Amino acid sequence: MKRKKLFMIPLFLIILSVFLAACSNNQNVVKANKKVSSKSNTISFNLEAKKTKIKYNNNLEETAMTYNGSVPGQEIRVKEGQKVTIHFKNSLKEDTTLHLHGLSLDNKMDGVPDISQQPIRPGENFDYKFIAPKPGTYWFHSHLNESSQIGNGLYGVLIVEPKNGAKVKVDKAVTISERSSMGSMDGMGDMSNMNNMDMSNMGNMNMGSKDQSHDNHSDMMMNMYDTPIINGKASPSIQPIVVKKGDNVKLRFVNTGLFTQNIQIPAHQFKVTGYDGQKVNKPSFISNQLIQIAPGERYDVEFKANDLGNWGIKIYAESNDKLKAVIPLTYKGYENQKVKTDETINIYFDFATYGESSKKEIQAPTKDYQMILGTNDGGTTFTINGKKMPNPEIYNVKKGDVVRFTIKNETNVDHPMHLHGHHFEVLSRNGKPFTGSEVMKDTLNVKPNETYEIQFVANNQGTWLFHCHELHHAESGMVSLVKYNK
Repeated sequence: MKRKKLFMIPLFLIILSVFLAACSNNQNVVKANKKVSSKSNTISFNLEAKKTKIKYNNNLEETAMTYNGSVPGQEIRVKEGQKVTIHFKNSLKEDTTLHLHGLSLDNKMDGVPDISQQPIRPGENFDYKFIAPKPGTYWFHSHLNESSQIGNGLYGVLIVEPKNGAKVKVDKAVTISERSSMGSMDGMGDMSNMNNMDMSNMGNMNMGSKDQSHDNHSDMMMNMYDTPIINGKASPSIQPIVVKKGDNVKLRFVNTGLFTQNIQIPAHQFKVTGYDGQKVNKPSFISNQLIQIAPGERYDVEFKANDLGNWGIKIYAESNDKLKAVIPLTYKGYENQKVKTDETINIYFDFATYGESSKKEIQAPTKDYQMILGTNDGGTTFTINGKKMPNPEIYNVKKGDVVRFTIKNETNVDHPMHLHGHHFEVLSRNGKPFTGSEVMKDTLNVKPNETYEIQFVANNQGTWLFHCHELHHAESGMVSLVKYNK
């Protein structure tokens, strides 16, 4: 594997975010939760990051960081092919950026401070522009001081709808996150004091004490998360999904938090129709299977509302017994019935064999890289190929390359690896090729001792992050760069 000499990059780069965008001069400006269609095929939104008091339930009320005053931020829906502009304003008292997670947009719209844009200072504005891609579920979030800013509310869902075609009757996004009932987690991973540092000195700074201070307390802080937050609410204030018999239902699950979560759909047969905004080929009906969704991932699930009652969708973290939630799936007329849940199961959905292959030929790679997910000190910091921020591994590519990664997890925790600016095809797991539908993703959860092969075509010029989306792992060093050579 060829490597070029690494350059120094500020540590706070690793945690960043760039939010939606589009291009056009004749735009209609609307609230972020409204959709506009026009003859010019353009749409524009105002989005403001600001502090707002949020009531998660009757016992948990905090001043949160919000987009347009809500957690999650007001949902944005656009049509495939629309030219979109997000007029973003930072009304916080600290720097921020926006990241459109899952969109393969122009590099300067990616929201990574000092790689694709400068941090947006308090009181400043920035326009994010893009053309809406293929239909699917995407999301947006801060990409600066992420564990603090996303953890305190700076996230929202972006949905791209088909240009044509029938809609399902019920189409709901479900965001999954977590809080501490002890109060705000602002102090976790806060790098805001680094924003004004002289970049020329970054390469000579001893970052060990900062990493050590942060990560010695990581287990304790992770255990402080004890309150699941579903669509901005904590139990018993989690809002039901209301359906009536015969409805076609689409649920878009988005993990905006820090923990790998299990989702259990009760009673109904369902199809998994999308991963990370990408369509599953010929999905079949299944039941009694847990869907695991890691930080940054999205899963689309569809089913027919054909089992009257008041059912409970279970959502619970794999590694934190405190994080258990139930979303009522409520049929009209059954609102006063007690919520029923199925017994917990341990059969897991497997995307390696689900759906049908389109039999497309897999290209031979022109670049073949290793990505070893490790730790130099037993879990205090995390590395890629033994390197960590601010001296990351850099993978050099050129436009047109077919790039293959073999990713191996040599640690004892999950690492949801997110590639900016591209989707990749997952080819194999532990040496066994996938046999179902082609699996296209932008975030892949690699569990301890697992090895995956993935591949993508280098077709989006720029410098892109490839990092763990468990944000404390990223802050502890698990960040690499995919860099195009001109």
